[in-house]
Amino acid sequence: MKFIRKKNFHEGEELLYVPVMHWMYTVRCMVLSLPFFILLLVLWFMINPGLLFGYSIRDIITYLFFAVLLLNVLIFIGRIFQYINTEYGVTNKRLMIKKGVISQITAEIPTDRIESIYCTQGLLGRIFRYGTIHISGVGGMKPVLYMICRPYAARRKIVEIIEKNKTIHVIHGDLPRAKTVIKPEPIAEEEPMYRYGTFVRVVPAKGA
Repeated sequence: MKFIRKKNFHEGEELLYVPVMHWMYTVRCMVLSLPFFILLLVLWFMINPGLLFGYSIRDIITYLFFAVLLLNVLIFIGRIFQYINTEYGVTNKRLMIKKGVISQITAEIPTDRIESIYCTQGLLGRIFRYGTIHISGVGGMKPVLYMICRPYAARRKIVEIIEKNKTIHVIHGDLPRAKTVIKPEPIAEEEPMYRYGTFVRVVPAKGA
């Protein structure tokens, strides 16, 4: 946690939760390549030795096997550095993301500007219990927490922090006094000479 530490916090800010990236992030490429390696081994044992473009078929399969293996090792090493240099953090004011080894990417989004949070899980994610958390913020901000351990539990924790930050500010003290409104005294009206009652209108008959 070299980036997400107290010297990068604002006044009154406190780190409340740190989402952890799953270890599967480093070996995911090798796991996905495993069926390809198995297929190459089966072909190497089943195909009869022959020539293809002047080269032995088994030799071609062998070179292809080691080439893909070398590529996976390089990806594995690169992902280890990415794993070490990726940091996520949720404070009482914002969500912080830092990625990258040579070129770094940092993103911050205030918790009060987060609109929705949802998770995605593939087949391997459901087996090994990891997933990606997508966060939608006001103004089109869409930070991503990639391959997080127990993504649904992490989502619930982030939502709890957001809900706790939505506090009602209460001002302590005496209520302001209402201004006294002096109503004008009603003007006494003269007593009418007659009283209202049922008014009957007399309509004269035709021809009268």
